[in-house]
Amino acid sequence: MINKTSESESISIKSRAKSIVALVSCVSIYGITISLFTPLLSIILESRGINTTIIGGLAMMAPIGIMIGSFTIPNLLKIFNAKKLLIFGVSSEVILIFFLMNTQSVYIWFVVRLLGGIVGSIIFVVSETWIIDITPRLHHGKVMGFYNTTLALSLSLGPLILSITGTEDLFPFLLGIVLMILAGLPLILTKNYVLTYGDNSSFGVISFAFIAPLLALACFVVAFKELASSSLLPIYGLRIGLSENSSTLMLFFGAAGGALLQFPIGWVADHFNPRKVFIFCAFVGLVCATVWPFVTTVPFILWTTLFVWWGFFAGIYTVSMIFAGKWFKGKKLSTAMASFGVFWGLGAFLGPSVGGVSMDLWDPHGLPLILFIISLIFFIFSLFQSFYIHAQKNSL
Repeated sequence: MINKTSESESISIKSRAKSIVALVSCVSIYGITISLFTPLLSIILESRGINTTIIGGLAMMAPIGIMIGSFTIPNLLKIFNAKKLLIFGVSSEVILIFFLMNTQSVYIWFVVRLLGGIVGSIIFVVSETWIIDITPRLHHGKVMGFYNTTLALSLSLGPLILSITGTEDLFPFLLGIVLMILAGLPLILTKNYVLTYGDNSSFGVISFAFIAPLLALACFVVAFKELASSSLLPIYGLRIGLSENSSTLMLFFGAAGGALLQFPIGWVADHFNPRKVFIFCAFVGLVCATVWPFVTTVPFILWTTLFVWWGFFAGIYTVSMIFAGKWFKGKKLSTAMASFGVFWGLGAFLGPSVGGVSMDLWDPHGLPLILFIISLIFFIFSLFQSFYIHAQKNSL
């Protein structure tokens, strides 16, 4: 009897591990296509002489789509199992890339990128809900850290691939289609999964901000900082007199920290109080946001500071996922993760635009100023124990 139970548990563990690896693989390969097409379409439009306002507007379509699509996920998960939704999302993305490849109309590109954001919300929110729900609480930190590390690394590969393939022919589009087909293949390894539902969620996607305001704010500020930095940091470097190479390396070392520090942060959150890890990430983020503008003349210190800053700020999202898994189950978990998508999309939408306006108002130091302010606000909010207690009480 004991042997049968042990064997059953072993199979369950193997099944969970296969599902987690398959889901992380799917999202990560999809991440490569995101980072491939964002610069690809911008470069193509720039070569046509399209003005930067339109190029920037096209880039904003994906975050808007993510916000719109996230509202639908909790209800979709009640109707369809997660595996079918992910296969639908991957298949839809292949079709959308095909449309991008076969039309030159900027107006159609706007529609396609909006739909791409909606499809992306399905892939991200469903995958993250699924991963969190099946991961044993004891290993939440390590798994969330592994997920975010892999995703961050995949998001860095698109520009590298584009530098090799170029933008002159259809090859990048065809490569994107192949990648999305590959993203769907790991799903074959997963079993059909239906989210366990108890009582209906007592909150909606927007009202989640009143249930767990700290998590909603975390998603917003992480996306705000990441998109503002990735789009404007090289420009800041050039405007303060750094070489193009040094300005690019600022972004490289920051992104490297965002990728490589997630697993260690998740591991620490598994072994220590996640709330303390959360506050520490916010504190390090604030300190580094304060320091990095003053060390731009010392490359090693600058790159190290950006590595640590980006890594610990991204760690805020990793620990937020851990809290979501601790506090919410069933319909509440799917609603919480859909809210993550909405508030992340809002931060991604506002980050580059607010950062750009800040640089126009105080050229170029408005960028580090607004990033310092957003870091300070979040650190202050992270200190209030009442936010954690309030979320735990309302998650029951």
